[in-house]
Amino acid sequence: MRYLTILLFTLLLASAGYAQKTAWLIVPGKSIGQIKLEAPAQSLAVLGKPDGGDAAMMKAWRIWYSRKKDKTIDSLHLLAVFTAMRTQDTQYVKQIRVNSPRFRTVKGVGAGSSMLAIRKAYPDARLVQTYLSANKARRIAVYEDTKAGIAFETSNTRSKRPVCSMVVIFDPGESAAGYLDFHVGFDMMEPAEK
Repeated sequence: MRYLTILLFTLLLASAGYAQKTAWLIVPGKSIGQIKLEAPAQSLAVLGKPDGGDAAMMKAWRIWYSRKKDKTIDSLHLLAVFTAMRTQDTQYVKQIRVNSPRFRTVKGVGAGSSMLAIRKAYPDARLVQTYLSANKARRIAVYEDTKAGIAFETSNTRSKRPVCSMVVIFDPGESAAGYLDFHVGFDMMEPAEK
């Protein structure tokens, strides 16, 4: 009986450790944390009421911001989920975006990682699009590994050492760029540099 108790306790600890580890895990083409691609939009209820978003034409963005110690919104860290109708009455998760540096892939990269580290971890990531703000003061470059279903955005493309500002997960074979209307004020687009 003693050995069974020890075994159960060990399994419980291992299971809790795994759950904690996966809570911050980015899995290309599959999930960010507990949010999974192709899951029904109802599964997002575990996150609580969204802090913002937009919906039209049977598609929706839902945005959750982290909170500061005093419970006010920390708009610097967000999780954004794009859903679209696939059946007549249900929306499904099509894209997940996160800019918190706590979320990482098993290869150890995420928001805050240098593009050099990201290119080592994901050598198939290619520059697919550069977006320019309406006043031309800010740029967003999107590096995408379409086969894996992951994209990395940088918002400081003029730097010699660009850093990832957002990680995007989408269905492998598709593109993250198809839903970039997420960025307010980036309505003028430049073609990707070759």
